[in-house]
Amino acid sequence: MSAKFRLVQYVPDPFVGTKITIGALVEHDGQVELARAPWVPGPGCIGGRKAWSTMQLILDSLSTPARFDLPSGELSALAQLGEERLVPAGVGSAREWLEAKLLPQKPLREQDQKETPPYRPHRDTVGYRFFEQWSVADFVKRKYAPSSLPRTHPKAAASVSHYVPGKDELLLMEPVVGTRPKFEDDLQAISQEFLAFRELFRQMSGPHQTPVFIAYVLTGGYSAAMGEASRVLSRAADQVVNVDDPAQRTLFLQRIVAVGSSGGNQGSLPLPRN
Repeated sequence: MSAKFRLVQYVPDPFVGTKITIGALVEHDGQVELARAPWVPGPGCIGGRKAWSTMQLILDSLSTPARFDLPSGELSALAQLGEERLVPAGVGSAREWLEAKLLPQKPLREQDQKETPPYRPHRDTVGYRFFEQWSVADFVKRKYAPSSLPRTHPKAAASVSHYVPGKDELLLMEPVVGTRPKFEDDLQAISQEFLAFRELFRQMSGPHQTPVFIAYVLTGGYSAAMGEASRVLSRAADQVVNVDDPAQRTLFLQRIVAVGSSGGNQGSLPLPRN
């Protein structure tokens, strides 16, 4: 008679409904035992230490199962048991096979075992990659600091991420990345930065380039990013550009080339088409 099994899944939040496979009940020759998943998520992945402890209690309660046909919810409202499935013929130990082949395994690489999220590039790096992608990076410079203005303290404002110097205009540009966890904080920081530079330029005397403040939005599929950026930056930015929109992106890139070329920079590559 073939062995059979039922997956045991932990549901830390029934409202959300996320299921985490933590083991399997196994029946063979009338004996029932628990196959434990060799790797289960830590507290940081499932809602904290309390949720993790509950998961461990469920596993401990099933360590000596009395029956294979245990109904879902009888052991805990947070424990679900899957439908009955057969173990492939020829498998010697069903429990060992499940633990080695089917249940979640410990990642092989040490960096994949950490619960801390992997490094994500800074917002200004994401923005500069956009310029590289569209072959206008030669016109774009990094970090326009307050010290670029005469008689201005270096800490009078935060530096602007990117700028394009031209003969008459100076494009001061900040990327807005819609998928960043601190999206709203980014918008607030950009607004404060632009407003501070507006005041610094207002106080300048003598001829100088006209500053144009541009926020360019990489939505990353987050459709609300453009609307939120436009609302928050309505007083601070001269223009909020959705660079995921081909028409807006083309005009933006053309302006970068035009302003950069007017300042003597000819770049190295022609402006790409859509």
